[in-house]
Amino acid sequence: MLYVLCYMNLMYNQTQNQNQAENKIRESVFSKMMRAGSKNYFFDVKKASNGSNYLTITDSYKNQKGENVTSRAIIFKDHIQDFLSNLQEAGTYLK
Repeated sequence: MLYVLCYMNLMYNQTQNQNQAENKIRESVFSKMMRAGSKNYFFDVKKASNGSNYLTITDSYKNQKGENVTSRAIIFKDHIQDFLSNLQEAGTYLK
């Protein structure tokens, strides 16, 4: 009987963890990929749990060992104008 109770508790916890993981997956509003040499850039707009949209910019490449390396920046809706302004200003120094 104790074995059955432990098994039921384990199954319940696995179901709870799966439900929590599914809830963390955010609704995708927009997604685009850009290839640039050996790097890939991903631009994803997702909906947060509070209903507001946010942008994630991810870059991905393979290192010398062949392992995937990624880094991500998250820009929230209330910061996007400042982010774009600073990005445009920084871009003027690349010309």
